[in-house]
This record gives sequence, structure tokens and C-alpha cells, in this order.
Amino acid sequence: MVAGLITAAVALGAPASTSVTVGNAAPTITNVAITQSPMVMTENTTASINVTADIADGNGCADVFSSGTMTGVLFRSGIAATSSCTQDARNCYRFTFTTTSAAGPCTGGTDTAMTVSSSIPVWYFADATDASSSLGYSAQWWAAYVAATDFVASSSNATSGTAVELSTLLGLQVTAAINYGVVAANANTGATNQVATTTNTGNSKLDIEFSGTNMTGPATIAAAQQKFGTTSVTYASLSYTLSTSAALQQMNMGIAVTSTAPFASGTYWGIAIPNGQVNGSYTGTNTFTAVWSSN
Repeated sequence: MVAGLITAAVALGAPASTSVTVGNAAPTITNVAITQSPMVMTENTTASINVTADIADGNGCADVFSSGTMTGVLFRSGIAATSSCTQDARNCYRFTFTTTSAAGPCTGGTDTAMTVSSSIPVWYFADATDASSSLGYSAQWWAAYVAATDFVASSSNATSGTAVELSTLLGLQVTAAINYGVVAANANTGATNQVATTTNTGNSKLDIEFSGTNMTGPATIAAAQQKFGTTSVTYASLSYTLSTSAALQQMNMGIAVTSTAPFASGTYWGIAIPNGQVNGSYTGTNTFTAVWSSN
């Protein structure tokens, strides 16, 4: 018997289509940090304080960096509702991230992660939280809150995990000169006081230590011939006599609350010229030293 040739037909199936919708992934935030610890202020101006964070988005970092928002708050921990606190130069700084860090930029495409960084100008009178805080905030600290929103309004937030102190700063600025003008020998300035304006340029309540040198010229005028007080009165009624040794006076100087309203106060000065004092011009130096106060 001769075997027959058997053939089989194979039927090809119709092609199957595939589809998927890529859902949105909310951004994630990690490693929120204040890079300066402690935060040290600069007298009578702002100090640059840096906040950094790592932000990722599964749909690509451009979802947040190019099409969303990245915001932050630098705040004292005792402030309620930290994510929505009102901008206040003493304790709440709201800011927006506008650039990514060179160490971790958003390059677009499939890049999902970036490091953001912002430099916040913090005013000299921001609330101190160290052990010397004259406002009683030594049990508190400063922290940073960061929020990110992508292009479809999905969002997340995170707060720095490390407590950072803001250091106490003692600062004082004083009128450049006290010029008594012409005063005759065996006379004093009477009710004509010279005003020395003192301005608190730090973030602590202050008292002041006063001292001065003897004035020199054709002869010497003792420092004790100068008197001062906190109100404008006659020379004889001025409260304090200047000494060459530092003497503490309770001036109860408060702290600025805004950058346009520094805390300033005046001291009123007079001088008596002894009988027989040689004619001529005399000069000296009076020193005002800021001293921490809790009053």
C-alpha cells in the first residue's frame, strides 16, 4: 500500500487590538530640609535661608515643574494652620519654587524626579527659638512645609522632619554724633537736650549699657559732666550720669514687627562745663552696648 500525502490547512486569526489609558500619578515629596542649622540672622537686613525638597511624579517631573505648582512655607512651629498661615515677617514666610537644583534638575521626557531649592530672605527680627529667645519661644523651632500640584490638580505635601533653631541676634544702631554745640564755662545745656536715637536691629528685647570716655581737647572734660535720661528735661533733672565704666540701664526696647516699623527710642543728653575750663573744641566717645532682656 502506498501512503497518501496528508496536508492540513492552518487558519490565521484576526488581529486583536489593545488599549490602555495611563492614569495620573500624584506627585510625591521627600527630604524637605532647611539647609542652615541654626538659622542665623543678619543685623538690620535679611538673611538668605535655603529650603530644599525632592519632588517626583510618575507621569514625569514636567507634570509638576512645567505644568503645575511648587510652593512652600517657612514657619515657626507654634504657628497654627502652618500650611495656610498669613505671611508675617516674624514667623511665616510663604514662597514659590521657580527653579530646580543643578544637583537634580527636571530634564523632561521620562525623568520623574527633581530636587527643588528656594532662597528665602528672612528679616532680622524673625522670632528666635533658641534658649535665649526673649519672647518665650525656646520650646519651639522652625520648619519648612512644601506642597506640589500637577497639571490635573493632584497634589501632595510634606514637612521637614528636623527641628531647626533660629538664633537670637542682639543688634543696636545709634545716632552717629551727640553735638552739644557751644556751652560756656560754668554753665550747662539747661533744657536744650541732644537726642541720641537707638534702634533695635536684632530679634531680642534689649536693655543698654552706657559708658564714655573723658572728652579731650586743650584740656580734659570728665565723662561724668555728661548726663542723660529717657525724657527731655533740664540738665539737673536728667536721670543718669555718664561713667567711663559700663553701666546697665533698663531701656525696655522691644522688637520690630515689620520691616518698615523698626523699634526705636531716644535718650536725651546734656553737659555741664566746669568753671575755669579752657576754651576750645573737645571730643570723646560714648558707647551704647545692647544687652539681652526678657522685659
